[in-house]
Amino acid sequence: MISIMSLNFLRTDLSVRSYFQFTEQELNNVYQDLKGKDGLLGLLIISTCNRTEVYIDHENSYDITTLLQYLQEVKQTQVPLSQFEIIGDPKNTVKYIVEVANGLHSLVIGDKQILSQFKRAFNISQQNNFINGVMERVFQVIFRSHKRISNETNYHKGSKSISHLAVYEVNRKFRDKNIPILVIGAGEIAADLLKYFSTQSFTNITVINRTMIKAQLLANRYDYVSADYNIYPGFLNQFQAIISCAAAENILNAASLKDVTNKLFIDLTTFSSIILPHSDSSNRLLTLDDFAHLRDSAYKDQVSAVESVSHIISDELTIFFNWMTKRESFKQSNKFITAQ
Repeated sequence: MISIMSLNFLRTDLSVRSYFQFTEQELNNVYQDLKGKDGLLGLLIISTCNRTEVYIDHENSYDITTLLQYLQEVKQTQVPLSQFEIIGDPKNTVKYIVEVANGLHSLVIGDKQILSQFKRAFNISQQNNFINGVMERVFQVIFRSHKRISNETNYHKGSKSISHLAVYEVNRKFRDKNIPILVIGAGEIAADLLKYFSTQSFTNITVINRTMIKAQLLANRYDYVSADYNIYPGFLNQFQAIISCAAAENILNAASLKDVTNKLFIDLTTFSSIILPHSDSSNRLLTLDDFAHLRDSAYKDQVSAVESVSHIISDELTIFFNWMTKRESFKQSNKFITAQ
């Protein structure tokens, strides 16, 4: 049977979610540690800016709370069990996974990034031999439903990501496409952010990253500029908006920002990479949780297509559960024959 343990933005504040994020190396280590555990048949962990979720295929006798305790030990944290959404009913678990993969439970409905995040999580789990037959079938449902939704509905037309909301907020505040903007980081989120800045014709973007070549390559892709990594007030005060996409804690803290004023700060990470001084009233900081109020209002096409999306997912789930029924019947027949 498949069970789910979910820590997501709908139930849990960013301050809690940030303690339960996993890097790719951490995931590889977890999978290696869990190999051969009795009753654990398949496992996939997806860790994004808005959720960390654990999808487990297991025997009925397997206690999933032991897995949660182990993961807490890995992260050296104690997130209360009440913060997790735990789903154990087989039909609801598969339905939930497919809905999440199609962006129905994303902060931005129809989120364009979520499917690629699922693919990456699938590949990591598969490389560690934790994708069994049932988990592979679930992902077939995800890919088939996503293709049908794209072809048969308007759900993915113009669908956006959290980076798009950040650009929207910058544009709404300044109404000036030439304001100086600093982007810290050069990974996937930063690339998505620069793509939207470019399509919205913003002209004055500077990218910095601890690895200079990555900042250069990303900036050049969109005809922006890069600079040496610098987080001192004299440098930061050149910009009106400063956006962190870097997966590290406390990059900009109260000490480094005490002489930086009248800025819009946006933290697109779960790591609290920007921390303003408590007494700071001249600067404004937006975090992932602050974007939640924009979740549906800006995306009418996606909202209007949700009913059609749900029907398609229901169709694909029917095929999946018919396969599961036949699979169980076959297993029972084999047991009976073996017992003769």
